[in-house]
Amino acid sequence: MKIQFHRGLEQIGGCITEISTETSRVFIDMGRNLPGCGEKMTPEQETTMVENIFASNPKEHEAVVYTHAHEDHVGLFDEVPENVPQYLGEGGKLILLTKYKLLKKRDEQLLKKELETSHSLYEGSGEVYDRLLARLSQFHTWERSKSPKPFRIGDIQITPFFNCHSIYDSYMFLIEAEGKRIWHMGDFRKHGYLGKRLFDVLRIYARNIDVLITEGTMLGRSDECVHESVISNKMANVMQAFKYVFVLASSTDIERLAAIKEATKKAHKSLYVCSSMTREMMRLFTERESRISKGLFDFHPHFYREGSSLEPMMKKGFVMVVGTGVMERVQELSAKLPEEETLLIYSSWDGYYKDPEQIKVNPSYQLFRSLFHNVVDIHTSGHADRKTIEEVVRIVNPRKAVVCIHKEKGLSLESLNLSEEIKKKIVNEKTVSL
Repeated sequence: MKIQFHRGLEQIGGCITEISTETSRVFIDMGRNLPGCGEKMTPEQETTMVENIFASNPKEHEAVVYTHAHEDHVGLFDEVPENVPQYLGEGGKLILLTKYKLLKKRDEQLLKKELETSHSLYEGSGEVYDRLLARLSQFHTWERSKSPKPFRIGDIQITPFFNCHSIYDSYMFLIEAEGKRIWHMGDFRKHGYLGKRLFDVLRIYARNIDVLITEGTMLGRSDECVHESVISNKMANVMQAFKYVFVLASSTDIERLAAIKEATKKAHKSLYVCSSMTREMMRLFTERESRISKGLFDFHPHFYREGSSLEPMMKKGFVMVVGTGVMERVQELSAKLPEEETLLIYSSWDGYYKDPEQIKVNPSYQLFRSLFHNVVDIHTSGHADRKTIEEVVRIVNPRKAVVCIHKEKGLSLESLNLSEEIKKKIVNEKTVSL
């Protein structure tokens, strides 16, 4: 049994990990590089890279298994050969299907307007999205369960365990073959509403592990992450101080959306959205999670669209969840509101507007902040802090090796406060044999 790290050892995101035996192999994630992370590659170079990966070390049984639906983990799924099956949690597949259907509709509407203006014949568009949707429809899925069921790729058995991360429906895996056991954490955290059982699950199921593969996004940072409930309370406090509040947050982060919703209730305001993407994600989360979460993930926002009446919103005040994709709509709306009564809560990673490399690649976050006179940052990471990662390593205590992927380049793992026994197990090699 062999583990090969094609990408991810020296960069955050863009992860591609291959686990193989004599007859079988699985890839955990096939991620696209995050902006400003890893070697810059054109789409053509990425296509060639994936082709070369699959052409090397071919096996009778092959598959790609995804931890979650973030682009830096699933973004290259369309480059995978069509004869190779792909697996993703049921909720993650629904997120991607919803996203691409809405993007196709948006692009077709934009093209229609453009062609009508130029008096051209509208013939439709969306071929790219049709292809992506067709590929996604073929994905195999599993359901989230308290008693996870394993599935097999040749002689490799994979058991998915639900995980808390900053996107809905994320997983870690127990991977078994040839009497060896690998535990792949995926991206994870403990400080979300859904993270409280992390250590219990590891103590029960992550036993007699040979190799632990864990993400290390926060390993080089000393900050200790606060719980989503703390984020919610902080938001509620500032929401009470301003009449009109915009919150910049991810539409696929069910826990952050819940934190915003709960804060809105405490501030005695009405919750609005102005993005079809956010509205549809909230609808998906409500349908799937409202009952079992006892209402925490129950979302019924008002939808603000172009031409909507501002009178009730102006009179009572509001909280509106927004993303950078609706910047023009937000700019138009915020211009009609009193500056001194309007606030932006920035609830995303601050590197998007502070890091020059990130700003160069995507200036939208910085531009969005510039629309507002009053801005406050209220955020906690979607990734485990150093203290949590260290505790995961201690609990799993693998017999052979600890490998940290999804981490900053040049990070010294020797500086971590771990026992000498575990430090000796930390490796940073592209290939690990069992």
